[in-house]
Amino acid sequence: MSALERLYAVLDDIDIDSFPNEDDRSRAEDLIMDALVRVRKPWDIALNHNWVNPCTNAATKTLIDVGVFRKWVENGSKPQTSVELASLTDTDPTLIKRIVRQLAAQHLLIETAEDTYAPTAWATTLGTDPSFPALYGTLYHDITAVVFGGMPSFLRKTGYKNPIDDKNGVIQHVKGPDTSFFEYIIADPVRTEEFTHSMECHSKGSMVAWPDVYPTNTLIKGAKPGRALVVDIGGSKGHDLEKFRLRHPDIPEGSLILQDLPGVLRDVHISNKIISKCPYDFFTPQPVKGARAYFLHTVLHDWPDDGAAEILKVVAAAMEKGYSKALIHECMVENIKPSLRTTTSDLTMLACSSSAERTVKEWDALLSRAGLGIVKIWKRPAAMEGVIEAELI
Repeated sequence: MSALERLYAVLDDIDIDSFPNEDDRSRAEDLIMDALVRVRKPWDIALNHNWVNPCTNAATKTLIDVGVFRKWVENGSKPQTSVELASLTDTDPTLIKRIVRQLAAQHLLIETAEDTYAPTAWATTLGTDPSFPALYGTLYHDITAVVFGGMPSFLRKTGYKNPIDDKNGVIQHVKGPDTSFFEYIIADPVRTEEFTHSMECHSKGSMVAWPDVYPTNTLIKGAKPGRALVVDIGGSKGHDLEKFRLRHPDIPEGSLILQDLPGVLRDVHISNKIISKCPYDFFTPQPVKGARAYFLHTVLHDWPDDGAAEILKVVAAAMEKGYSKALIHECMVENIKPSLRTTTSDLTMLACSSSAERTVKEWDALLSRAGLGIVKIWKRPAAMEGVIEAELI
């Protein structure tokens, strides 16, 4: 049997449902990626980096904008020709054919016959998940392409020193000295909305739900009546609090408090009385004192050590010793062979805000600056993120 025949025999029946858990699936993805790099020539790798990836993003965004994925799902997700897809959206069939065959060439669509395509789970998600298409809009064109495009020249200008100043980073280099990353985001309503959607997708797609990692029932046990149970600091649309509420639907009204900047919370609609909104800037004194838990999900990785320490000091000042907990839901960089998701996120933090993802040792040092000590780290073996449980020392 040839190498090609052996490869086909091994891979033919493998899909996302072939693995008993996410750890195994993630490991399989890494093994396949390693094999792919080994069978590619250097030119093939460069082709994918510089032509295939941006071309595919542009093709996907175009089909999103004209409604192909949504209309396809509404039409039953059955195999369609490019002419039929064009007719669903009143677009030029020649243009649609050129675009969909780019996606099919990467197996993002399944070509079932000549010029006939069936959607994959990815394509179906683009037509059913209202947040998912945002990943191909502002996030790419206005954010990642901007900051990664400016990163090499910024680092060259600074003599290739590791950036640690959020007021002198890539975004200031590209957009002007008085612009912070988050000011850049909220300066445009569309950019703000799509960034929020993108972060929601990131939470759903890359991260294990925190109540599946941390034993949230321990927060309810021993909770003092009339006090906030969980304060979600920088909680965006409140998806993490909603996960907690669904796990514990019988907790009292007002137990969960969602905090973020007024511009973020303005368009957030809460349909229950258990979660309440509290506009808040986390560099100012925490208005909710003595809560059972102060929860920060991917907040601190947005800030260099000095800024992150200041945020934690504000949290610590509001905590009650022996009762309150700080729960930090963040990435932890592996000491050996960190995953691609982790290293990509780390350089994203560098490019966006002169910050970083941190190792457990670095998290411990950062927390100690605020008078906090790690009680336990709750994390699945192959997961990118975990929950650091900390208390006042």
